[in-house]
Parts: sequence; structure tokens; C-alpha cells
Amino acid sequence: MLHPIETELAPSESDVCSQAIKSGNWAFLSGQIPLIAETNALLQGSIAEQTAQVFHNLSAIATASGGSLEHVVKLTIYLKDMANLAEFNKEMINHLSSPLPARAVVSVSALPMDAKMQVEAIMMIPDPVWSLAVT
Repeated sequence: MLHPIETELAPSESDVCSQAIKSGNWAFLSGQIPLIAETNALLQGSIAEQTAQVFHNLSAIATASGGSLEHVVKLTIYLKDMANLAEFNKEMINHLSSPLPARAVVSVSALPMDAKMQVEAIMMIPDPVWSLAVT
């Protein structure tokens, strides 16, 4: 069964997609660009600041899905300029824990709202019963 996830703590494109879809113990988080949820405006700033905003959005959606960024198993990163990858990586590490998720990095020519990056995630939702058993 598919369950759509929506939270006001992250930007929404509810007319064209869900912020995430839960299926069983999995959540598939839609690609996030550095939008500010309250204004739906694109954050203007450094790659580090934009990366932080993207992971803030993903974190809000992960929480609404029943997990957190520590449960992400796969990221797909879309960058308009691969020269920004090192700065992106440096900031990304601040938002994830070990073991780091698998990932793919894709160079693209354009993104929505002319954003410099977009990141989507696949997350395994922790089983609350299992979590209680191992504590």
C-alpha cells in the first residue's frame, strides 16, 4: 500500500507530486531544491548554505515519514556544476551519520527554478518493535 507524506516544514509541490511516498518499511523522498518552506522562495547563497537548506528539507520529510536522515540508504544528487561537488560534499557530511548512504551524483543542465542542486533520497523506516528489542 502507498501512503503519501506531506509536512508543512518542507516545501510542497502537492499539485504534481508527494513530498514522499511510504511503502512498507521504505520511504521515497522527492527531490528537494533549496527552497524555504515558509516562503517557497529559492535560497540565494553559497553552495554550502543551499546544501544545508536541501538537507533541512529532506530531514523534515524524513521525520514526517517516520525516520530521520540516519535511515537514508541512497541519495541521488543532481548538480548543475560539478565544480560545486567538493563544497557540497563538505556540507553534506554535516547532515549525515556513518555509515554514509550509497549515492549517485549526476551532472544536469537545468533544474526547477534554475536551482544549482536537487537531492532525492530513499530511506528505510525503522521498525519500532525492533528498535525496542535492541535497546
